[in-house]
Amino acid sequence: LAIEEMVVDDLATQHVLVQSPPRRSTRRQLSKNKPSFRWRQLNDLWRRQYLDLGHCRLGRCTRRLVEATDVERQELQEMNLSFVAMSISAAASTSGTSREEDLAAYVRAAIKCNLDANDVFNGDSAVALAAYHGFVSVLDLLLDIGCPLKKDSGRNAIFAAVRNGQHTALEMMLTRRTGESMRIVHSEEFGYEERGLHYSSLLESITKGDVSSVRLLLHFGCAAMSDLDAKWLHDGNSNSRKRLENVLRSLYPCMPNVMQWRGALHWSFPRTDRETLNWFWHALHHPSSPELLPDELWHRVLSFVGRGWWASRRYQLIGAPGSDILQRNIIIGP
Repeated sequence: LAIEEMVVDDLATQHVLVQSPPRRSTRRQLSKNKPSFRWRQLNDLWRRQYLDLGHCRLGRCTRRLVEATDVERQELQEMNLSFVAMSISAAASTSGTSREEDLAAYVRAAIKCNLDANDVFNGDSAVALAAYHGFVSVLDLLLDIGCPLKKDSGRNAIFAAVRNGQHTALEMMLTRRTGESMRIVHSEEFGYEERGLHYSSLLESITKGDVSSVRLLLHFGCAAMSDLDAKWLHDGNSNSRKRLENVLRSLYPCMPNVMQWRGALHWSFPRTDRETLNWFWHALHHPSSPELLPDELWHRVLSFVGRGWWASRRYQLIGAPGSDILQRNIIIGP
């Protein structure tokens, strides 16, 4: 009996030693300091609106919005909320020929009720979502009331349209908001310092092989390669450089070598390269400079220049060993 008790004790001890650790949830732990979900702060009327939009009941939501009193709408106005961005996401997840008409009717109702039609859902504005999903009629309504192409820190509408290949929406924005589009696209270079992420409309269209988007950006003056774009294209990934070459060959089929400098390809060189070449060309044509060679011959000389010859060290991978950029030719940038 004593031996049996010892065996039982040993087994119990072994069981304690080998038992599995407590299981932990794989779900991401939410921060305790994170603000509560703001839909839950709404009253019952707008909470039903949120639930119905989740099921894309746009007709019912439009009627509820129109029939609401001024006091009830004031709650949405104070929160800068109209559910337009959410309705766009809901309409994109369903099928049907009338979904864009119903969506446009809801947007018109929100505008008529003096609500913020360019609200945010999951970090993206209504304009960016309409451009991403290609709801051209809705995008037209939002542009008519002066909604910006970029709101806060989310993705801009130009990048959203390029990312999903929505060429009609892209052309509409570039045509109607050319100046704003140029400012937004050119400021994408500095978004890396702000967010730690790089959103580039030109880089996105090149890596996707989207020649139509590149052609539209180029036509409206919104295509200019940044140093950070060059970093991603020349980081040792031959596929990225091949995609760039394929896009350039599609744009310039009669050009023999699209990877070397030509006047028409100036936009496709990194910003530091363009600035250096511009300075060099300006110095050649300064009144005090002697005319060494005619412009035709200088074009031939510069045609031997490759991308990244004067790339900035601001982004370290440019000019790193293993890339196509010559280390001795790098000018240390800011």
